[in-house]
Amino acid sequence: MVNERVIRGIAVQVFGLSLMALVLTTRYSTPAALGLLCFLLADFTFRAAGWGTLSLTAAVSRLLVGRLFRFAPRLIRAKPKRFAAGIGAFMSLASGLLVLLRIQQAAVLLLAVLALFSFLEGTFRFCAGCRIFALLIRLGLAQEDLCTDCVLPGGDGI
Repeated sequence: MVNERVIRGIAVQVFGLSLMALVLTTRYSTPAALGLLCFLLADFTFRAAGWGTLSLTAAVSRLLVGRLFRFAPRLIRAKPKRFAAGIGAFMSLASGLLVLLRIQQAAVLLLAVLALFSFLEGTFRFCAGCRIFALLIRLGLAQEDLCTDCVLPGGDGI
């Protein structure tokens, strides 16, 4: 189980970082954009692997949500969120490779999608990766026991 409020705080940070990487990719500095994309890749990878204690965005979010603002925790299943973090890691890696190869338009498109998905999670609690995870379970491509909330009637299908 993970605290949904911490996850949403992470999403807001990812939104800002992905927008910065998008602007740097299109206008200014390729090395700075690559630095941000490497940071995002590492951060997403830590969270996807279950090593959230190594994630800087998670640490900042925990500090703000738990200690500074003192929001009560709202626990949700971790598996769909780890799957979504894996998608974020893939998108960060692909964007970085596209920037290195100087295929700016494709990199900008991936960064825009990453920014959109993190905005939706941070603002409206809509997790596109979680929806994909639920769909994979329904199609039999992922194990049903990984997330009972995704497949049971009345589950919220995160």
